[in-house]
Amino acid sequence: MLLSEIATKLQAQLIGDGQQDITGVNAIADASCSEICFLTSAKYAKTLDQSVAAGVLVDTPIDDCSMAQLVVENVNEALIALLKLFEPKLTAVEGVHPTAVVELTASVDSSATVGPGAYIAHRVQIGKNTVIGPNCSIGENTTIGSGCRLDSHVVVYHNCQVGNSCIIQANSTIGATGFGYSFIDGAHRLIPHNGGVILEDGVEIGSNSCVDRAKFGNTLIGAGTKVDNLVQIAHNVQTGKCCLMAGHVGISGSTKVGNGVVFAGASGSSDHVEIGDGAILGAQSVATGKIEPGQTVLGLPARDLRKELKSKSVYQNLPELAKKVKQLGKRIEELETAEDNKN
Repeated sequence: MLLSEIATKLQAQLIGDGQQDITGVNAIADASCSEICFLTSAKYAKTLDQSVAAGVLVDTPIDDCSMAQLVVENVNEALIALLKLFEPKLTAVEGVHPTAVVELTASVDSSATVGPGAYIAHRVQIGKNTVIGPNCSIGENTTIGSGCRLDSHVVVYHNCQVGNSCIIQANSTIGATGFGYSFIDGAHRLIPHNGGVILEDGVEIGSNSCVDRAKFGNTLIGAGTKVDNLVQIAHNVQTGKCCLMAGHVGISGSTKVGNGVVFAGASGSSDHVEIGDGAILGAQSVATGKIEPGQTVLGLPARDLRKELKSKSVYQNLPELAKKVKQLGKRIEELETAEDNKN
């Protein structure tokens, strides 16, 4: 595409030569002379001098910039649109593949795609323009909305609901039995989980993640929530809308999560915890009690960020403090010995 054509598609103000052929998008340091780079912060503007990129996405024009500029209102939003323009064009698969098995009682919209080796169980409903990838398995009475994408080897168990415009990446499992046991007669006995899972509209689940079904009722993942790879969400968890969960997050059973909560990598909660709207859990922190709305916490157990950082600074100085305490102990012994000798 010509740079001028891209400017039109992005509704960007073009400053400079628009007749260059553009082949892709890249970072400032790595962009070739036929690629566009992007600038999300003015503090990196000086690095443009070392770049050979054909153009740059900016939100404010840059003086004395040698490359063409595409001035947009929001660089991140424009970058998403730009990347979509150059995303790989993969071979499209349409309809139901001959090797897929679709039970007669299932309802698959004519615009949907079911890939090779997939299994669609009894009374499943699949909406418009949804893509079910190779070797997926969709259990009985489950509903998949419109415009969804389930990548290869995804399993959605029975009695689950997936909303519209959801993405579930490869090898993830929705609706497996939760980890609930009772110790009876010398053995751990599995508690039946008769509930389901609801993924509301716009939920995205990364690869190799699990959302367990409820004992009763439903495990609920709120609209717009984005879940990274290798995340475990236990039975009866309820999350609000637009939450973020990074890799290795683990949320224990019956936890209630508010809207817009952020779980950094390897963070999580113990069971039956309540986490308020807009809270942020730092990396490797674990909520063992209630987290207030808007609170940022860190550590195990998770507590206010500033208090935890102060504690960590003290912890780092423990060897020196221990040495001083030992010295003070010896000094006290010397003073006490001297006092005894006087008596």
